[in-house]
Amino acid sequence: MSIRCYIPTTLDALRRGLASVHAVAPDAHGRGLGGDELEAREFDALYIAAALAATQSFEDGPADIQEPSPRAVVAYDAPDATAGEELVDGFDLLSLPEVDMTSIVSIHIDEVEVWEEAAKIGADGGHEAAEDHLGDSDLLWYDATELPELLRERS
Repeated sequence: MSIRCYIPTTLDALRRGLASVHAVAPDAHGRGLGGDELEAREFDALYIAAALAATQSFEDGPADIQEPSPRAVVAYDAPDATAGEELVDGFDLLSLPEVDMTSIVSIHIDEVEVWEEAAKIGADGGHEAAEDHLGDSDLLWYDATELPELLRERS
């Protein structure tokens, strides 16, 4: 058995490889639900991770580089015994010391135009305004097998 979780990250971090990251997942009660209820909890976990990824987008990379990195959320099947703690009511923050790339299910990123707008807003009005802009947009879905091509296209 595994825990479907959502890793908030950035495209730059994905290029470097994921290690020692945190992920958002429904809590044990939520994971015990079935059907539409479980799907709704997982959807909420994805969007919590998306908000965290937006923050990381403007913090990622060396301090001397001011260019933000596009946000990404990785849907991942973590081992059932993964340690976690309550993040908010109904959701846990899991600690992942390593990420088995073969257990990535999908990758979710912003449309190029949406990201470019957010980066401009961030440069002009600050990170909070850019994060708010990203919060109003949906993420695009990519299968895990598309990751290498996605990273090449979005370099």
